[in-house]
Amino acid sequence: MSLTKIKGSNITDNTVAAADIAPGTIPTAKISTPGSGSVFLQGDGSFGEVDVTQAETNAFNVGLLGFKMAVSEGLTVYNLVDGVVDEFHDESGIDTPENTTANYDSTSDFYQNLDLTPGIAMFLGVESVTFETPAHAPLITHTSQEAVNGVFGVQGSITFPSLTTSIEATMVGAGGGNNAAGDGGPGGSVDATIANSSIAGATWDYVVGEGGNGTGYATPGPQAQGSGGYGGGGSGATGGGGGFTGIFDGEVTIIEGGTYNESGFWQTPGTPNSYPDEGPGFADTVSPTNAGEAVLIVGSGAAGVNSNKAPQAQGGGGGFTAGTDGSGGTSVPTTSSGGTNSSGGGADLEANGHMGAYPYGEGVGFGPAEWTQESPNPNAIHFQGGGVAYTPGGGPLYGGGGSGYHGGGSTSDNNGSTGGSGGGAGHANPTYVASPTITTEAAVASGSAPSTESVFDEAPYFTGLPSPRQAFFAEGTRGEGSESGNTNNGGDGGILLVFDGGSTASNMTLISDTFTAQSTPSKARIVVFAELPDGTSDFTVSATRDNTTFNSITLTDEGFQAGSSGIKIFTGSTPLTGTASPQVALRWKVVGSSLTGENKIHGVALQWA
Repeated sequence: MSLTKIKGSNITDNTVAAADIAPGTIPTAKISTPGSGSVFLQGDGSFGEVDVTQAETNAFNVGLLGFKMAVSEGLTVYNLVDGVVDEFHDESGIDTPENTTANYDSTSDFYQNLDLTPGIAMFLGVESVTFETPAHAPLITHTSQEAVNGVFGVQGSITFPSLTTSIEATMVGAGGGNNAAGDGGPGGSVDATIANSSIAGATWDYVVGEGGNGTGYATPGPQAQGSGGYGGGGSGATGGGGGFTGIFDGEVTIIEGGTYNESGFWQTPGTPNSYPDEGPGFADTVSPTNAGEAVLIVGSGAAGVNSNKAPQAQGGGGGFTAGTDGSGGTSVPTTSSGGTNSSGGGADLEANGHMGAYPYGEGVGFGPAEWTQESPNPNAIHFQGGGVAYTPGGGPLYGGGGSGYHGGGSTSDNNGSTGGSGGGAGHANPTYVASPTITTEAAVASGSAPSTESVFDEAPYFTGLPSPRQAFFAEGTRGEGSESGNTNNGGDGGILLVFDGGSTASNMTLISDTFTAQSTPSKARIVVFAELPDGTSDFTVSATRDNTTFNSITLTDEGFQAGSSGIKIFTGSTPLTGTASPQVALRWKVVGSSLTGENKIHGVALQWA
């Protein structure tokens, strides 16, 4: 370029206009500048460097704002011009097949280091706890404690894994015994879904009732009469009711001993007690004050009896919504108390152990008023079946009632006629069990069976359970009522629980899908929203531009997202050095090792430039 001389005659208005200068005539080299490529002309006409000290902070702030926008708009993957914000609402944006023990919590929307174990199936029986897959046994902490005296059922506890929020439960109450005549009533059964986030990591108690005993089966001696099953089955003079089966959302208090006010077997009121404090029935049960902790309960069957040359009296069956009255040739429900042929009532939730006639009890505090009490009143007839008691005329009560959330009544032998005892009822806590998930069948009384034999196939039972789970409910654990013609125990109850489990994993890998940049980037910035009780030292965070070379990023703790607890913000950056093709394939990766706590990743924002 050449510089054309500008004549003064060409400047008539004291200005040099563009028209006065020929195009391309003034070379830039002739213009005086500061000479540095890092300085720029400022607004006041001077030259200076551009302030870039906030550029890195501003870039991270864009990531934070993008995350807040994703949260407020309910977005999952929020795309920036040169970046992406993934505020987890589902598993989109994450390369799920490449994850390792990074389990997604769809309720609270985060990934955590947990080993998922689906389909744990465990059977809680009187004799043992059995797992469908033996390898699952070490994953579950549980206890099982038999009653103090004799094998009359179990009370135990289960600590559920931290991933467990829903349980499929199939439960059977125990059957009633007999004294060689009269069928014992079968236990009820129920299948339901127990669901609540509070289940995770909680320790719950359970009770599995044992079948009632008949003559010759009481332990210890010297009496050889009918004992109630553990779980509150009533002990009668000639046959014991079965024990209920139930699950509680906490630790239950066990009441050791016989049923109700009975302090000794066949003991006339006012006479000395020659039997141990345990009581001859050993119908140990839970305290009425535990009614508030009951999650799911199913009632048990009552005893079948034949005494004083009366016709056979068949025990009522247990149920879920209500048990049945006893049945037999001379057993009919009446509205009177102590009239001829009075029958023990089958429990329901309103009558609290009474349908038909009120049973009579020994001593004070066991009359009609107690049968209508509700917990936490200590006299409430929760979890117990009517046991040995006396009519106003002094005649003993013969058959033990079945227990449940509301226990079934016993029967009296008045004017030489024996009635059949009533079966117990169940209960579902609506906080944990939604009514649409409950499947059950109406309770049956053994006397309604087509034959004189009370077998479990004729009682409520979920035969549709898939094999081999159906085999868990083997013969003798299906709550069968005892068979007439023999002095038999009733069948034991049982609980089948099926749920997903999980435990804290010592490592985790969480990696994103691939995002495509518009041009080859040379730097990556990351913002991680997380709860890391193990600290950043146990985590490696990296990014890649070629899906091959991952460049490590050192995280800086920027503090809590809000307040002084909960989610923290971590930031970091790294040069991108990958050389594979294409160099526009961006991904982030979080790897944890030697982890001991539950670390939660709530979201990640990745930017590139």
